[in-house]
Amino acid sequence: MTAASPSSSALRLLQRAVPRLLPGLLTRLLTGVSRRACQVALVAMLSQVPLPHAAMAQDAASSPPTALLANGVTFDGELLIATGDVEVLQGTRRLTASRITYNQITGALSIEGPIRLTQNDADAVILASTAELDTALRNGILTSARMVIDRQMQLAAARLDVVDGRYIRMQKSVASTCEVCVNRPVPLWEIRAKEIIHDSEARQLYFTNAQFRLMDVPVLWLPHLRVPDPTLKRANGFLVPEIRTDSTLGTGIVVPYFITLGDHRDLTVAPYLATKTTTLNLRYRQAFAKGDLELNGAVSSDDTRDGLRAYLYAQGQWDIGRGLDFGLDLRAASDIAYLADYGIDDGDYLTSKVTLTRYRADEALDAQLAYSRSLRASDVVIEDELPFLLGEFSYERLVTVPQLPGRLSFGLSASTSYRDSEDDIDGYDVIRLGAETRWRGGAVFGPGLKIESTAALFADGYLQQQYSAYENKLIRLTGEAETRLSWPLLRQTASGASQLLEPMLQLGWSDTSGGDVPNTDSRFVEFDEGNLLTLARFPGADRRETGLTGAAGLHFAHFGQHSEYGLTLGRVLYLEDISAYTESSGLSTRQSDWLLAANMQFDTGLAFTSRALFDDTADITKWETRLDYMRPQYSLGTSYAYVIADAMEERDTDLNEFGFDGAVKIARNWSATAQYLYDFTEDSETRVGFGLEFQNECTRFNLGLSRRYWDTDDLDPTTRVSFSVGFGAFASEEQAGSCAF
Repeated sequence: MTAASPSSSALRLLQRAVPRLLPGLLTRLLTGVSRRACQVALVAMLSQVPLPHAAMAQDAASSPPTALLANGVTFDGELLIATGDVEVLQGTRRLTASRITYNQITGALSIEGPIRLTQNDADAVILASTAELDTALRNGILTSARMVIDRQMQLAAARLDVVDGRYIRMQKSVASTCEVCVNRPVPLWEIRAKEIIHDSEARQLYFTNAQFRLMDVPVLWLPHLRVPDPTLKRANGFLVPEIRTDSTLGTGIVVPYFITLGDHRDLTVAPYLATKTTTLNLRYRQAFAKGDLELNGAVSSDDTRDGLRAYLYAQGQWDIGRGLDFGLDLRAASDIAYLADYGIDDGDYLTSKVTLTRYRADEALDAQLAYSRSLRASDVVIEDELPFLLGEFSYERLVTVPQLPGRLSFGLSASTSYRDSEDDIDGYDVIRLGAETRWRGGAVFGPGLKIESTAALFADGYLQQQYSAYENKLIRLTGEAETRLSWPLLRQTASGASQLLEPMLQLGWSDTSGGDVPNTDSRFVEFDEGNLLTLARFPGADRRETGLTGAAGLHFAHFGQHSEYGLTLGRVLYLEDISAYTESSGLSTRQSDWLLAANMQFDTGLAFTSRALFDDTADITKWETRLDYMRPQYSLGTSYAYVIADAMEERDTDLNEFGFDGAVKIARNWSATAQYLYDFTEDSETRVGFGLEFQNECTRFNLGLSRRYWDTDDLDPTTRVSFSVGFGAFASEEQAGSCAF
């Protein structure tokens, strides 16, 4: 295709028009020739135009240059007409159209569509049928226009005005984030307005005489409405409200309002107004250069208690230099039932702590100071006898000694606990300082036998008071040595899977001198495959293995392309000192209970884990198991836990619980969840829950139903229903559009 040949006079007139329409852009146009050398006749014609003089070049430098590319160009002395795949490039803006007419006298730019106007540094696209714009594409009028913001929100208008390159004013307009379907042109929801103004710098949309429609049915009218556009991540405004019905607190609504406090802080205020409570929920967040802080709290006045009720959580993490991380997790509540009444926390203890950690290749530091408060009604009368201030510190460093095989490490540790009571025994307080050194070494010999040896020395100093049965000050020394022997046997199956069979033996000895101390940090021992072949079965320092001990086990593992599974069977063959072990630990006899642990995972989505302790007569001491099945359309999970009653662990009845949880996609965009917990000992449900959710690119609906069956002096059984609907941009690659509603 070739362009019409202009006369020499027209060429001179075009030479005067080019600096106005395309300031300082000859170089850019020539770049366009290489991209469309066979189509852009306009560029060939403009190649005869000399460069603007210095003054014009200086003006062009102050504003972005403009380029015009087209298949064909004609010029009659006044009008420059470009047709066929027309493109106008002005700075970061790009306009495409089928025809552009430029009046060199008036400077007017008339454009015929289909028109597409974009900007590289913005997330908005404007489509229109016709347009009248200035040469900078910053002011003008577009008809039958549509604007798409961040590929999420669509706005359509009979007329669209571009003002100063910043504001877009739309007359008789419609806005929605819903997909518009071919067979359903009316979106799921929309906002119709007399006028919509989009501020591209503030990223705000202003509606005048706005009408909200749901499935084309008017449901709400507002004279004025302001909402952020989808590209704005943080803006002042209301969040999705939630309707709640609670058998304890009544029926009400939560209306959250988000407030920005600069670039690094924000506050969410969420009043909760119900028939039996008036609550103000608050959340404050702040980001620092090397950390972050979040505060969550509420103040309530309700019918369940006299006076105000409240809670406050504060969580933060900071990098304070030299590889150290400082963290805090502070928690407080006005009464023991508040957190459960409002569905915030169902735990038995409310623990606040500050931490200091550092981990390197040859070093580990972990320090923690905690304040703990029991939320169990049965502990109220003995609250001053429970340790409320707890401190832990540990430091370990690996040291390389060239002349010494294996690895050598040194460590320091400390712990403390404090009670309010000043009574003997019940008010026991203690501070412990410790130091340790440990050597580890190993070798492989013979037909693949693997031997690992460990030797360690511990020194602990105690300062204790208000326990007359023990000395106030003492130092304890513990020495230990152990050897583990294993024979890992590997083979490759015909299918290419790898299998491991490993018999294991352990022999150890330890001894402690220096007197006895009360047991505060080693009361609960978990016997599992991780500590089957070790002397370190106690979680703390107050109790350590003493005497001679031996253990044996057998481990099998399979690693295939479609499945992995493993099985471990073992027991402690001999324990010389069993006085510190509880009955439910499985270690309270000379020979421990049998330990059986299994795990399986298949690429079909099936996963299984189980661990059990049982004696020689197959009576179960402890059993926990979980089975999961995960598929693209649904997931199912079941769990079972059983532990015998144990007075030393303050459990006077067996723990015997079954649990179920699941999720299913019941249709496109629709999903449901369920939860069920049952206590066989009490012969009653513990908790039941059900959830239903609909979500597409423009709407989110949630319905939740749950019941808690606890019945104590401070907590009554509670049924809670929650409901929320949100309209906005919720698009994701996995989400189907509203056409599939």
